[in-house]
Amino acid sequence: MSAPSEYSTAQIALHWLTASLLVGNWIVSDGMGRVWRARMESGATGFEGNTLHVWIGSAVLAVVLVRLVLRLVNGAPPLPSDQPAILRYGAAVSHWLLYALMLAVPVSGALAWYVHVRAAGGLHETLVNLLIALVALHTAAALYHRYVRRDGVLQRMVRPRA
Repeated sequence: MSAPSEYSTAQIALHWLTASLLVGNWIVSDGMGRVWRARMESGATGFEGNTLHVWIGSAVLAVVLVRLVLRLVNGAPPLPSDQPAILRYGAAVSHWLLYALMLAVPVSGALAWYVHVRAAGGLHETLVNLLIALVALHTAAALYHRYVRRDGVLQRMVRPRA
């Protein structure tokens, strides 16, 4: 299968849905450590005491799984061949790291919340910080392509292929 030249409408919609869910979950995450510690002390299990943060995290996991399937089925457009090799390599590595973190963050959160794996709580916090840093780098790279290189790379995630 040859790589597509643009992202599909579904891929674009899921990209922006993922971004919205991640930002929204970061906004509602304040106090989750306190809530989780109280949950651990009380021994609560199952679905009682769920918060919006937990539900949004579950949605992130579901959406990212759909995104991965679409990416594996539809492919993703490569950076234009006139891009320096370091940018093409960096884009490939950072995208797969984003996927890995967008899966690992909700999984570690679920292990901490539902299974009471204490180590998963600390891991979840660390992975969230790594994800925030990588999202910031991803955003900076998109803006670099838009305003410095002016190469149309960002437009591929705004306008779907025909």
